[in-house]
Amino acid sequence: MKNETLEAYWDLLNLFEDYLELGIRREHGRPRTLHVQPGNGLTRIAEEVRECTRCSLHAGRNHTVPGAGVSGPAVMVIGEGPGGEEDRTGQPFVGRAGKYLDKWLNAIGLDRNTNCFIGNVIKCRPPGNRDPLPEETSACLPYLERQVDLLKPKVILTVGRIAIQVLTGKSAGIGALRGSTYEYRGIPVIPTYHPSGVLRNPEYRAPVWEDLKRLKELIS
Repeated sequence: MKNETLEAYWDLLNLFEDYLELGIRREHGRPRTLHVQPGNGLTRIAEEVRECTRCSLHAGRNHTVPGAGVSGPAVMVIGEGPGGEEDRTGQPFVGRAGKYLDKWLNAIGLDRNTNCFIGNVIKCRPPGNRDPLPEETSACLPYLERQVDLLKPKVILTVGRIAIQVLTGKSAGIGALRGSTYEYRGIPVIPTYHPSGVLRNPEYRAPVWEDLKRLKELIS
């Protein structure tokens, strides 16, 4: 990235963060989440997830996290699995990483309440936030497949290594996999770093911005 482009990126990011910290937010209508669409296919999946005992993760969960957002979204965001805050609330990406993800989406005109659906590969928190085991991923994947088929997003954004590996069957790390566009069930997939990883490693912010710009181009 050229110096002037990088400087412009940092200026834009800093301006946007200041904007959010001042509390100036757009007003939106009632979120069209699966929780306010009784009887539809997404609700049925959520109900099945709540009763699921397909793998051992059900024994230690407080809440399942089937996902939330709008039907027919422009973008479906897919992460690895719920963390502690998500397990406590039953909502996806609501901790510090989730707030950071919201900033990413807002920066390119996206919002979980208006044009996104956010979920994970697995719907229960692994102990200590460890990587999900293959049998856990296999048990949960049919739920994700059905969600994708019902939602029919224009583009899928995966965050982190696990999600893109599961969707593509590739074993490379996220650093090698990002920068390319893949396909899952006929839908374009753009992988990027996980927000929690970027919070720990600010040098990933510039690559994420490049991925988000490509995502925006695909939507357009």
